[in-house]
Amino acid sequence: MPNQANVQQTEQIRDIFESADVILLTDFQGLTVAEMNDLRNQLREANIRYKVCKNTLVHVVAQERGIEGLIPYLKGNTALATSNDPAASSKILLGFQNEHENFKIKGGILGKQVIDAAGVEALQDMPSREVMIARAVGCISAPLTGLARVLHQGSPVTGMVNVLSGTIRQVTSVLTQVAEQKKEAENA
Repeated sequence: MPNQANVQQTEQIRDIFESADVILLTDFQGLTVAEMNDLRNQLREANIRYKVCKNTLVHVVAQERGIEGLIPYLKGNTALATSNDPAASSKILLGFQNEHENFKIKGGILGKQVIDAAGVEALQDMPSREVMIARAVGCISAPLTGLARVLHQGSPVTGMVNVLSGTIRQVTSVLTQVAEQKKEAENA
């Protein structure tokens, strides 16, 4: 029968896997309490969760979610840094790793893809979530804004749109009259 603490931690890990876009695995062995508190404070300011987890429980949840290739990263002490902003997470952890030789980034999970430490390093060059959303909105709104401006300025396109809509109205009117004439002919 499973230990109640393990059952609870497994549920917490499931919640972490479901709620995060990126999960970075770290080894914190050799850090002092003050250094761990410093890391936790930096992560908390960036809205990044940091939780020490048992390797076997992380492996169980990863298997449940169909994530393969995680076993090599589940050795030694493991803490999960989870976030919805891969760039911010990797920047903070890489900066901390550069300052503390005992702290190591093992790898991570991006979506359902396992990445190594070099992959985590590449994440720091990725634009932040807010920047990516702003770029997407800009790409969508730019053509619409341009179209609205052209139509508002009374360009030749506007004239063509008016002619076409007038022609459509005329065709609709003619078809309606033909339908009415056919109904009258049937009724007579």
